[in-house]
Amino acid sequence: MARDGSKCQKCGELVAGSNRHVSHVIPRSHSLRLMYDPINLKVLCFHHHRNFWHLDPVAAGQWFIETFPDRYAYLKEKEQDKAKITTADLEALYEELKAQHPRGGAKAAGAI
Repeated sequence: MARDGSKCQKCGELVAGSNRHVSHVIPRSHSLRLMYDPINLKVLCFHHHRNFWHLDPVAAGQWFIETFPDRYAYLKEKEQDKAKITTADLEALYEELKAQHPRGGAKAAGAI
């Protein structure tokens, strides 16, 4: 990642190859919306990715908040932006898919 200059954001060590880990701040399982957002990614060396970020998440989270307060504020704001889909929206989408694929309905379209 160009922003991090291929340096571990924790220790500042220049990292490459298998020692260079791109890590998510907000886990992929928690927010698909932020999965590819560059603000949600950071470069860490293998040691800090494994032994700091994953083994001590409370301290790691606090470190991130203190080290990158603007990035943290952005991520918290984006994390709250949940897509709101109503039942009516889903019904309309279903009807649209059925119209596009009359023989098998939405199932044929791969939507179900």
